[in-house]
Amino acid sequence: MIVTVTLNAMLDKTVQLKSLRRGTIQRATGLSMVAGGKGINVSRQLRILGASTVATGFLGGETGAMIRKSLEADAIPHDFFETASLTREGVTYREANGMVTSVFEPPGLVTAREAQQLVAKVVEMMPRSSWVVCSGSSPCHEADDVFRRTIAEARRQGKKTVLDSYGLPLRQAWNEAPTLVKPNRHEYGTTFGKNLRGIRSIRGAIDEALELGIEYVVMTDGAGPTYAGSREGYWKITSPRVRTINPIGSGDAMVAGMLYALEQGHSFERALVFGSAAGTANAQVWDVARSPLAEITALEPRIRIERLAWNRT
Repeated sequence: MIVTVTLNAMLDKTVQLKSLRRGTIQRATGLSMVAGGKGINVSRQLRILGASTVATGFLGGETGAMIRKSLEADAIPHDFFETASLTREGVTYREANGMVTSVFEPPGLVTAREAQQLVAKVVEMMPRSSWVVCSGSSPCHEADDVFRRTIAEARRQGKKTVLDSYGLPLRQAWNEAPTLVKPNRHEYGTTFGKNLRGIRSIRGAIDEALELGIEYVVMTDGAGPTYAGSREGYWKITSPRVRTINPIGSGDAMVAGMLYALEQGHSFERALVFGSAAGTANAQVWDVARSPLAEITALEPRIRIERLAWNRT
């Protein structure tokens, strides 16, 4: 079972309309809602692929109840901690010409006690889990340390972990040496105050992570090449150019794809290819993290992976 932890979930509404005109009253042509949040996206994609997963994190109030209902509609097992504060909503206005405008509410705050109770909940799940995925942002200072404590306890129990975050939660949890990290190149640079514009600086960041004890490092850059490293070597992964409909969640689909491949017993190199194909498949459609196995597999031959002749320093 793969457990995903989402600290800053959101009810994601999409309003469809012909055109968005400020200062007027308009009639929408369509409305859809889905449970949002990076960890939730990972669980959704895993569920589509047939993997065993459960989503957890913070949810509160009527918005939280609606997110639970959405998860149940998608048949995603979940066990969220109920907070006193209301979970946020986000509204995306999608115009007929493809223009997209999104407005996200401020996050619902949590208390230090609620943060501790969530950590305890995740710890209870660990004996039944193969991976614990700590993914996304933190809603407030009181929750910034949840990923660090979770990963530290997982390591103590001999459980594998994924870290995909930014800012203080990334910086704190990074030092606990998660099994796999997937930082965005820009967010990594901002978090650690480093300029990763050149290949040498990217390699340096990967080497520093490996020396810390992190087993797999995956450095993404949006539509640009992904660089990855492990004890076995280094890779450059280039995805094909496709017509992008909605890039949101592509990184989460990639994480789900890599974990799915690793759970199937594939090598890290094969996991990089399958994960990249999952991320590419996600970008081609509007719905987030819902790519079927057949679509991902069909894209695998178009993923270019190059083993880099870098010697470990």
